[in-house]
Amino acid sequence: MKRIALILAGGAGTRLRPLSSDENPKQFLRIFDGCSLLEKTFARVRRSVASVYISTSEQYAEKCAQQLGIVNILTEPSRRNNAPAITLCCHEIEAREGDVVIAVLPSDHFIRDEAEFGRVLDRAFEFAEANDYLVTIGIKATEPNTAYGYLHLGDELEPGVIAVQRFLEKPSRERAEEFMRRGNYAWNAGIFVWRASVFRSEIAHAAPEIAAVTRQNYQQMPSISIDYALMEKAPRVAAIRGDFGWSDVGSFEALERVGVDVAALLNR
Repeated sequence: MKRIALILAGGAGTRLRPLSSDENPKQFLRIFDGCSLLEKTFARVRRSVASVYISTSEQYAEKCAQQLGIVNILTEPSRRNNAPAITLCCHEIEAREGDVVIAVLPSDHFIRDEAEFGRVLDRAFEFAEANDYLVTIGIKATEPNTAYGYLHLGDELEPGVIAVQRFLEKPSRERAEEFMRRGNYAWNAGIFVWRASVFRSEIAHAAPEIAAVTRQNYQQMPSISIDYALMEKAPRVAAIRGDFGWSDVGSFEALERVGVDVAALLNR
């Protein structure tokens, strides 16, 4: 089955201001060894897929094209959070490509071990191709972090694939420490893999108002995340554990941890 990547690149990067701005948000900053996170994400996933699509706003479409040199750019008519954007893009990809398997990935995440990431993504593709599940990648928690959502993991479905019992919002420090002690919790990185037909069926059941999205009615869509609209409601969600040096670089401290000289950038 054909494998497609959909990279979400429409975010405004508000958590890293003033380094990030409306005109040049986090995913476009070429501060990671001379590359942007968007460029790194594109290079990382293209090894595993036949085609890459970019979801972004009209404002950033030209910037995406300049950095990546590709034409598969799907623009969001307005900002309505990522559930309408993902749904519209998956509908358009299925119309163009047929019942492909799609990996949905944020454009602004840092991955240290790209070879291990590729192995985990390939395993997610394999399971999604063969099963009517929505698949997510659960990041191995290395600390009781209160800035991330979590996955509560259940029984193993097959080697390396675990059922997701529920999605949990950002916890208190006490709860995050409890999750670390129990061990059957993982960070929710917002990376998803599914067959186009499975996604279409599940979003129609969980959120019919989102499933009906078109370019014409986009501005009337609820502003809601895919976690709330679909993943928390879906009956068949599986996780592949990932331990590949992941960070959403959502703070200046996180930037420094991945080797970026923040002080130099802010003072130049």
